[in-house]
Amino acid sequence: MEDDGRGRKFGTVAEQYDRFRPDPPEEASSLVGDLKGLNVLEVGAGTGKLTRFLLRHGSNVSVIEPDEDMRQVLVRRSPEAHVLDGHAESVPVADGSFDAVFSSSAWHWFTQPDATNELARVLRDAGTIYVWWNGFSSENPWMADFATLREGPNDLRVRVRGRHVEFDPDGPFVDARDFDLDWTWPRTIDQVVGNFETYSGVIIQSDEERRELELLVRERLAQRFVVELAMTLRGASARRRHR
Repeated sequence: MEDDGRGRKFGTVAEQYDRFRPDPPEEASSLVGDLKGLNVLEVGAGTGKLTRFLLRHGSNVSVIEPDEDMRQVLVRRSPEAHVLDGHAESVPVADGSFDAVFSSSAWHWFTQPDATNELARVLRDAGTIYVWWNGFSSENPWMADFATLREGPNDLRVRVRGRHVEFDPDGPFVDARDFDLDWTWPRTIDQVVGNFETYSGVIIQSDEERRELELLVRERLAQRFVVELAMTLRGASARRRHR
């Protein structure tokens, strides 16, 4: 898909993004094992939702976040993270510098296969890449339909969000494994409205369109006695092939 600039608009809602987007569920620790003392790279780190998870579990974390406004929030909240000036397709470190690489809800913004090859380069042999998407459950019919409201009705350039990643079997990664980790996220209606306003399809809408969307979201949620969103952390991991 041709770059339409959406990926560079999240900084306009950086504080709101940090407040209303979901953190990784603590259950995700079962997917990664012991991270204590590992040198970890997070790419497309945003405001540091995953960064704080990785730091909490003892990693030495380096981050790449091209958006300056998003990065400022990350640095303020996670000053112990080491910030690199780069992007997924160009990481300014030597080959084999990291034990693991993480990307959460950002993979679909990267240029491929450039990003895959570059992240393989900076991983040590047998190091692991983790590609995650943390968001509304697509397996829950009500949630799947509700999520479609995040795109404008007249938007002809809807950004396809990731559901899984496919690694070339002849490429630098082996032993690829998909996963789905279902979890629940209790939210108030105001919090869900705030969450919706952090998605690219909503950010690019006019003020009038966003007001109409807020009314529609509130109407849908008012029909439910309890707002407990069905969520899924989905993605894949793979091991770096020996060079």
